[in-house]
Amino acid sequence: MSAGICIMNRNAIAMATDSAVTVGDHAAIHNSANKLFALSRVAPIGAIIYANGDFMGVPMELIVKEYKKAIGDKTYPALKDYVNDLLLFLESHKDLFRFEINEEKYVMGVFINLISGMINGRKEFVEQILGGANRELTDDELREVASKAVNQTVDFVNHQKKMPANTYKSYIETKYKSKFLEVLKNGSEFAWLDEKQRIVIAEKSCEIYDSDFERNGYVGIAVAGYGDNEIFPHMVHFHICGVIDGKVSYSLVEEVEITEDNIASIVPLAQTDVMQTFLFGINDRFLNDLAQEIPTRIHESIDILDDSCFAVGKKSEVHKELHGVTEKILEHMSNTARSNYMRPIILSVATLPIEELALLAESMINITSVRRKVAIDRNIGTVGGPIDVSIISKGDGFIWLKRKHYFDRKYNPQYFFSHFDMMKHSGGEEDE
Repeated sequence: MSAGICIMNRNAIAMATDSAVTVGDHAAIHNSANKLFALSRVAPIGAIIYANGDFMGVPMELIVKEYKKAIGDKTYPALKDYVNDLLLFLESHKDLFRFEINEEKYVMGVFINLISGMINGRKEFVEQILGGANRELTDDELREVASKAVNQTVDFVNHQKKMPANTYKSYIETKYKSKFLEVLKNGSEFAWLDEKQRIVIAEKSCEIYDSDFERNGYVGIAVAGYGDNEIFPHMVHFHICGVIDGKVSYSLVEEVEITEDNIASIVPLAQTDVMQTFLFGINDRFLNDLAQEIPTRIHESIDILDDSCFAVGKKSEVHKELHGVTEKILEHMSNTARSNYMRPIILSVATLPIEELALLAESMINITSVRRKVAIDRNIGTVGGPIDVSIISKGDGFIWLKRKHYFDRKYNPQYFFSHFDMMKHSGGEEDE
């Protein structure tokens, strides 16, 4: 778990992250992780890494530093070229990072997460039928529940957003479909499936790898900076999920570019709820809760009213009409948040000097860290430790304003001579 932020105006980019990393299910929390990096020694490009610290069993810090070494002094016309080059680097160095060794673990992990959802769905259907009664399901009820759980899983896969860059279905069917069937056949928790249903689930599971289904974990990456032909800042935010058949599975989250019309941008990353509440006056999690709670309460209220309160056949129409009320309420809340809360901050950010951009970025991480420190919930302690802060500008490139080190510079002069040729750059600051 972590928190990061990227703030941009026409002058520069401010990037900041915390240092907390969670091991297992809160088994341990360490406050020394590196999540903010310069992607090039010469180009004004930086990246924030969040969510998983490893990619296919390889630490992301190692991957980023190997990429930085490989790119050397090469530059590109546009920021998107660096993103494409990074993805190509992962694919072309799959042997170096030994991605093939972990491919089956990744593929089976995604499959297990999918069918775990099916098991949970079946459990809910069982509870609905029993309604708290202490009895066994009849054979007909068992068949009904199994059919519902399978159909729900099939519908879930069908409604996943397909990613044009992901075309793994044929490869997965050839190499892993038999393994899927083996799990479904031998696992005692799947004894309620018949042979036909196992085949349906195994076949449908092969399609999930062409979508942006990421329950098995992903690495979030926000790359920001300038291409040679770009005068204003640019950010590309994407998730990389795994390497299948030598190709990187990834999905684009958002792309933000500062222009004459879009004069500033604030993009919270990873744990965004605290920063969103500060910026918008409300956060996405709360809005999602409202989106579910409002229609549920409306429908419950209508259902308890006697049919005589409605014209014949009009009760369902009232249900349908009031369903649209929820969307209008949420739309109004979002518009109010943007105009009354976010817009004044954006107008201020557009004119902030470089130092103030960095201070705002650091403050956003700080308030998230404070919340995670004092609130006793499942996220306690998941944001914290030293805050790394950098500024990227077209003229000055990537500049560290705050950065932690695990070693003392005065005891390790050889590091700077071997990595940065300090004989030629006497007094320069490291950019690793």
